[in-house]
Formats: sequence, structure tokens, C-alpha cells
Amino acid sequence: MTETPTRCPMCGGIGSVVARVTLKALLTPDGLRRGVPEEPRYCGAAECPVVYFDADARVTFTEADLIVPVYAKHSGEASVPVCYCFGVTAGEMRDAERASGLREMVAVQVKAAHCACEVKNPSGRCCLGDLVRLERGAAQAMPSCCATT
Repeated sequence: MTETPTRCPMCGGIGSVVARVTLKALLTPDGLRRGVPEEPRYCGAAECPVVYFDADARVTFTEADLIVPVYAKHSGEASVPVCYCFGVTAGEMRDAERASGLREMVAVQVKAAHCACEVKNPSGRCCLGDLVRLERGAAQAMPSCCATT
């Protein structure tokens, strides 16, 4: 028997499973008082105000219920963290001269198991994929006269 994907009650997007510990770490006191669902899901759709919902879609949490901004909801904002463990922001990753070094630093720290993605990143997952995408975007935006090979 395969599990039917659980959809966000607001936007209809498929929510990804997220550990309860992620919500426990990132919900505000008011959010925690509402209760942490048994099977929470994460909605990373930028246009959707819901961040977390339960498998039965009875409880939802928005960014107002979290102690950090959600990168997936604000990927265009320079000050929003992409890497919550080591404080790397979207703006820093758009700087082509710094992006590679920042991504490499995070990769080294992740490999050394110095990260805490499951409790610091709202998605509950590692940020390296997002960092790589931003690094590639910064490299593509760099003028050809400045590009290095």
C-alpha cells in the first residue's frame, strides 16, 4: 500500500514530511501552545502563507508562528538565511566572488556533522541544494569579463 501524498490545505501543493522536532524548535510559544501535529508536512510554495500543516489538514502554521523567516517563501530577499546553521544569506550567495567559498564552507561543516538542519532549517532538510542553485545563478549573472574558468 502506498501513501497518498498529503496536499497543503491552502495551495494544494504536495507537502513534504518534516520531523516534529523541527516544529518544536522553530514554532513561537503561541504556535507551540496550539500543539505539534503527529505527522507534520512542510509547504515550501512561495505564494502560499502556510509553512506547516498536519496530515489531516486540520492545523496550519504560517510564518507568523515561526521564530525565523522561511527562505522558500522569500528567496528574492537578500537578508533571508539560506543556511540557517551557519548564517549564510541569499544576498551573500548572490555575490559571485563569495558564493563558492560560502558553499564550500557549509559543505565542509555538513560533512563534519556540525550542522543542525533538522532543527534550524524550516524545511527540516540540508540547504546545500539551495546554495548550489544560488551559486550557479551568481556565476551566470557575472559579466563575461569577470568570469573565471
